[in-house]
Amino acid sequence: MKERSFHLELSEKHYSPEKVEQAVYDMWLRADCFTADVSSQKPPYSIVIPPPNVTGRLHMGHALNNTLQDVLCRYKRMCGFDVLWVPGTDHAGISTQSVVKKHLDAEGIDYRSLGREQVIERIWKWKEKYGDQILLQLRRLGASCDWTRTRFTMDDGLSRAVRTLFKRFYDEDLIYRGKYIVNWCPVDRTALSDDEVETKDGGEPGHLWHFRYPFSDGSGYVEIATTRPETMFGDTAIAVNPKDERFQALVGRSVTLPLVGREIPIIADDYVDPEFGTGCVKITPAHDPNDFQLGLRHNLLQVNVMNEDATMNDEVPEEFRGLDRYVARKRVVAAMEKQGLLVQIEDRNIPVGRSYRSKAVIEYRLSDQWFVRMRPLAERALEASQAGKVTFYPERWDSFYQSWLGKIRDWCISRQIWWGHRIPAWYHVDTGEILVDVETPERVSAEPEKWVQDEDVLDTWFSSALWPYSTLGWPEETPELKRYYPTSVLVTAKDIIFFWVARMVMTGLYNLNEVPFHKVLINSIITDEDGETMSKSKGNGIDPLHVIDGATREDLEGPVREARPTNMETILKRVSERFPDGFSGVGADAMRYTLLTSATDAQQVGVSFKRFDEVGRPLTNKLWNASKLALSMLEDSDGVSPAEPELSDRWILARLDLCTRRVRDAFDTYGIHHAADGLYHFFWDDICDWYLEIAKLRRKTGTEAEKARIALTLSEVFLGYLRLLHPIMPFITEELWGRFFDCASQKNLFSFAKELKDHPLCIRAPFPEDQRRHEEISLEEFELFQDIVRSVRNMRAKANVSFKTALSLQLLTGNPEVEGQIRSMKDLLCQMLNLSACDFVQSRPEGNAVTVLPKVEVFANLFDFIDVEAERKRTEGSLQKLEKQIAGLEQKLANQQFVSGAPKSVVDAEREKLQMALETREKLRDALGELKSLN
Repeated sequence: MKERSFHLELSEKHYSPEKVEQAVYDMWLRADCFTADVSSQKPPYSIVIPPPNVTGRLHMGHALNNTLQDVLCRYKRMCGFDVLWVPGTDHAGISTQSVVKKHLDAEGIDYRSLGREQVIERIWKWKEKYGDQILLQLRRLGASCDWTRTRFTMDDGLSRAVRTLFKRFYDEDLIYRGKYIVNWCPVDRTALSDDEVETKDGGEPGHLWHFRYPFSDGSGYVEIATTRPETMFGDTAIAVNPKDERFQALVGRSVTLPLVGREIPIIADDYVDPEFGTGCVKITPAHDPNDFQLGLRHNLLQVNVMNEDATMNDEVPEEFRGLDRYVARKRVVAAMEKQGLLVQIEDRNIPVGRSYRSKAVIEYRLSDQWFVRMRPLAERALEASQAGKVTFYPERWDSFYQSWLGKIRDWCISRQIWWGHRIPAWYHVDTGEILVDVETPERVSAEPEKWVQDEDVLDTWFSSALWPYSTLGWPEETPELKRYYPTSVLVTAKDIIFFWVARMVMTGLYNLNEVPFHKVLINSIITDEDGETMSKSKGNGIDPLHVIDGATREDLEGPVREARPTNMETILKRVSERFPDGFSGVGADAMRYTLLTSATDAQQVGVSFKRFDEVGRPLTNKLWNASKLALSMLEDSDGVSPAEPELSDRWILARLDLCTRRVRDAFDTYGIHHAADGLYHFFWDDICDWYLEIAKLRRKTGTEAEKARIALTLSEVFLGYLRLLHPIMPFITEELWGRFFDCASQKNLFSFAKELKDHPLCIRAPFPEDQRRHEEISLEEFELFQDIVRSVRNMRAKANVSFKTALSLQLLTGNPEVEGQIRSMKDLLCQMLNLSACDFVQSRPEGNAVTVLPKVEVFANLFDFIDVEAERKRTEGSLQKLEKQIAGLEQKLANQQFVSGAPKSVVDAEREKLQMALETREKLRDALGELKSLN
């Protein structure tokens, strides 16, 4: 490798990610660090990225999901695996066509006037220009994908795979076509699968209208109830339950459909719930799935009364034609009232299905569609799950997944748009014969004027279901497919367990007789600080690039002003108060770390700019400055043979081993947040708070050999820690690794692991192993030292005695072995605690502050330096002031109007204040008790 160039001078006081991250990423690309080797002798490890929509822009969900994948890939590379992380994008049929349609609308062009071929050509041009934006953004995050294998769901190879599966399904009668009721989105004008329809728990506010339908013979009325009056034009029967004695005599009679004049029968069917409405139900076979099935049983007429955009069609009376469904609803009610046929209107919550894309209320529409028979496929997937071949993390998702497989219904896979995989079915214009094939059939090519291809395209999720193996070359038996399938793990969100995870398992078992992955890691859903799911419509999303690179106040306000949510002014006020000058970026490492520590096993986790600023940024700055200090100690080593390790050396290396073991366990069991938390505490608590502080003191009076020992220990600790942290924070660890690597090379500090000399890049260095040194020494000896130091520091703080004031310490152990351990640390204790004396006593001395520890009682002459009475009065005053604060907080939190009305973040902040005040009160009471005992 060429001589390394560093991107940040050691003289800089703060870490500057903007100077490091892009340069380091470019270095990895030049060194070909991400490319898998299909001929490698290493064990394979593979992940396929959940392909983001080609229209997409990086959001916090993407950031967390891809950070998790990157952590696993970097970890496995360092563990000696040949890692393939396949990147790519999804063609996102409806979304992409909608985006291009908006561009055409802006030009005043009706996309339908262009025709299919020209629209598709326009979309391809748009894709070539904008379609890779989200993949470029993933690079800013640090994603170590094998970019040489980037895939797109409409690549030639992947498209052929889709057609191959369609034909196989068709040949084995797992795909069928027919006229059925489907979920219809009137905005996107296409059918949707059941899983693409969202229904709010508890329903949405609506009405139940009670109408009279007159008997055809003029002898009276039947009262019916409906939630959708506009569909009455399509009524072809009234149904009652055959066991309902109230209406048995009506069965066989007929009524005249109001506003239309059509005569329709009264029939009996067990489907009718006697408790709903009046017990008499209008039947509209073309606009309700249950009515459709009932209509088939009774051979009822099917009358479709709406156009594709949910306006009323020519089947309705002239005065209603062309009206929007909701306008028509109002006019129907008014017309029925005018004729004296409106009985009453009930307010009630009703289930309302909405498209998960457009959020429009769906209509049930009767149309010709293609379906997959899911039951045979689901049975195999369920068996694989129950046999433990597919395991979810957290495990609660196993039962969720299995429950859905047990209740599965057939999947509508045809979509009425142009962008996507066109259904490979051709119809004979005279006979109606259907040909299905992977490529255009010879008979079609021979007589093209006699055949027409199906106009519909396949559901985007159909091609996504093949992603783990179509990206590896299937249906061809490629070396990549043989080596990397099944993949090692899937990382995804709970929202698409049904859309994607289950279908990949089904098709993988069907096509390759093997599940596509054995482990599924479900990441948390990211919310804002108030617990609200982030969305563009709410204006509460956080752009990951704003977190990484920074943003002006105008940038931060932009999405809010565009969305115009109901609480817009509150959000804008919060932005202006917190970021009057914008937000200074924290870098990708700080964002990754904050996301990972936030993403516990909980289903939802809240993040904010404040959290990134307070959690991630301080860690990168602390790591930078601690590394500078350690490097200065390494540079000061003159190459003499090191002295034997002292207790603190042995302790920190044992703690390094313990950290290594815990991090490995966490990565191997997908508890990545546990790894991030453990690495934080090892660095901040063990390295910075203890070893570096002790090392500074030892160097003041130590010999050259002792300094060499400290340098060797620091080299091992930091070169180990940087490797442990690298999967989580790759940029700063790579930059610092180069510094420590060069210094260790120059000072010959690789004696602890000579193999590291061959790895100038952290990304390619071996992941640390647990050397089990924590089993060879007693950590309790150093922990005793820590307990004494903490106890004296706490006594100083309680008595408000400065560190500059030297104390006299007396220790009572009653155990010669413990006393001997402390004597070996006596000089260091005196330095760390500024002690004028440290003596051992055989009985408790009087007139001293005391702390009782498990193995030793610590006595300090603190009261020689304070006015006990004055300190007592000061403490009492502080306690009284705190009691008033606690009373105010308790009163505020007892106010239910505040608790239920204020934002969650505000309420949580007040609760945190109260908890801290209560803890402080206990400390003040303890201190006051000690002071009073001296009188």
